[in-house]
Amino acid sequence: MNFFQEQAHARRHTMWLVGIFSLAVLSLIFITIVFLVGLLLYSESVGLNEFLAHPAEYLDLKFLYGVSVGVILLVGGGSVYKYSTLSSGGKAVAIALGGHQVNRNSAQTSEKQLLNVVEEMAIASGISTPTVFLLDDEGINAFAAGLTLDDAVIGVTRGTVEKLDREELQGVIAHEFSHIFNGDMRLNLQLTATLHGILLIGLIGKFILRSMSRTTHSYHSSRSSKKEGGGLYLLVLGAGLMAIGYAGTFFGSMIKANVSRKREFLADATAVQYTRYPRGISGALKKIAYYSSELSAPAAETYSHLYFANGVSSMLSSLMATHPPLDDRIKKIEPRWNGRFPDYGKLSNQTKAQKEKAVKREAKKEEVKVKKERFTEGAIAAAMMSVGQVKEEDVEKVQQDIASLPPAVLKRLEDPLGAQAVVLSLLYDKAYKQLLFEKIQELHPYLLLEFASFMKEENKGLQEQSALVVALSLNALKSLSVEQYKKFKSLLDFFITIDKNVSLFEWSLQHIIERPLEMHLGLRKVPKTTASNLGAIKEEVEILYSMLAQAQYSDESEAKKAFDMTKKEMHAGALQYVPLDAIDHQRFINAVTAIERAKPAIAERVFEGVLHLIKSDGKVSKSENAFVHAIAQLMQVPLPREFSLEKVD
Repeated sequence: MNFFQEQAHARRHTMWLVGIFSLAVLSLIFITIVFLVGLLLYSESVGLNEFLAHPAEYLDLKFLYGVSVGVILLVGGGSVYKYSTLSSGGKAVAIALGGHQVNRNSAQTSEKQLLNVVEEMAIASGISTPTVFLLDDEGINAFAAGLTLDDAVIGVTRGTVEKLDREELQGVIAHEFSHIFNGDMRLNLQLTATLHGILLIGLIGKFILRSMSRTTHSYHSSRSSKKEGGGLYLLVLGAGLMAIGYAGTFFGSMIKANVSRKREFLADATAVQYTRYPRGISGALKKIAYYSSELSAPAAETYSHLYFANGVSSMLSSLMATHPPLDDRIKKIEPRWNGRFPDYGKLSNQTKAQKEKAVKREAKKEEVKVKKERFTEGAIAAAMMSVGQVKEEDVEKVQQDIASLPPAVLKRLEDPLGAQAVVLSLLYDKAYKQLLFEKIQELHPYLLLEFASFMKEENKGLQEQSALVVALSLNALKSLSVEQYKKFKSLLDFFITIDKNVSLFEWSLQHIIERPLEMHLGLRKVPKTTASNLGAIKEEVEILYSMLAQAQYSDESEAKKAFDMTKKEMHAGALQYVPLDAIDHQRFINAVTAIERAKPAIAERVFEGVLHLIKSDGKVSKSENAFVHAIAQLMQVPLPREFSLEKVD
């Protein structure tokens, strides 16, 4: 799987969706016109034969135009409204489904295992750790939702964490990460918003009928035939709009089913690629067949195309199901499966223990040792191909790296206060000890005690694993309130700017922390991508590449050589080197802000140049590694495997 190819495929799928949606709207316009004409003929006691003989008397272009515009405005307005409610990303979906955020310091053992699996997969794939929400449903199901890699959430039902073993849970989570990398996550939210407009006509009909039911008594008790007639017209109008609404529901369900089914097989296959253990995900599917995957939230139908398995039942389940049949999915993963579902209720504890041992033995047999690649032009191409890919050994490497962190660090990363102390320690400068401690005391007295205590403990070498530490801190930091975050942000700014100089490492670390937190808290909106060619951001890319080359080479002539080599490899001869004395921090900030708006195809090209420059001297420093993390996050690109896992000196 190639991240960029799959994202492009998802965008093409979006264009297909627009076409189908347009056909659905045209159908709604036609049905609405038929309904209104019928209502008009009924009110004027005009027969069908008379209408067909003189249609122009009852139907003119102005009427057709008015109905068409009205339906389009109604559908468009409904879609825009729904999209605005989903602008905060996956968090809105999780809350609508009754989910609550899982925090490590208050989580049960099974929930902590869930957080571990999500964190391991996120770190191995080189993206910000998604926020995890737990849904209080006994069925086995999960979903990934979000508009960007930073506002993504993963929702999991309680039945999933309680009924699946670790390998099966990992298979489900890998499936959801596949939806993130394949571009399905954003597509699914766009689909939800778009279909809301189609369904809005039916919702208005329901509202009218509900209003009618409240006033039924007044209509029956009234002796005025005019009022009775008015009530009848409202009843017919409400029923008619509901009928039109069912047509919208039909089209909406068909669209969701066609979009979702095709992507589920890809997500299953990618999950197997990630985990190298097919029976993990197939075991989860078999347990769904034995137990259930249905969700109880009122909004479950709205988001049915997001789930790991069918979350709602339907009268036309074979036609409208958003997921392929479980048997078909299992046979794709296990071609030799005999079609029998185990009776999990009769499994003994001993049998489960034996199964877990067998899982571990088989997993060990499939381990592959990864050799470090030396820098070549081919290595850059290989790095770009590995963007968005995860392997089982990558996850195992992450597990080892996490285990290598001091226990005091891991313990503090479970708590928001401790996580803030650990992050600030990465930016601590002994030369300004007194001022730094005074600033903490001023903004956050409780944090001062935690920070002072942590700085007395053994935490040497933590900066070399700063990317890992920050990734592990995000889950705890996302539980901060807006006010708490603003105080923490002020402390970050103070720690970074106290020496009147913002280094590459400091900017990178600040960006990696602040962007996902602000997306989660609703303090930052998803930027619109407007730059469709490299020329649109030429000056900004020149500043980015020049500054990066200068950070690597103290000799500016060497920096210019690295810059020229990069633009040659990118086939971007128009790029011009910017001298060191012409770049300041504000110009750099302006440059990355503009680059953030690059469309995916341009982002891929710019990111390729960043990788080339970083590796031009044959080594990756702590600052460079952090910078690659920051730029990948900025451009919404998962990291190549070597950067997401590399421990630097």
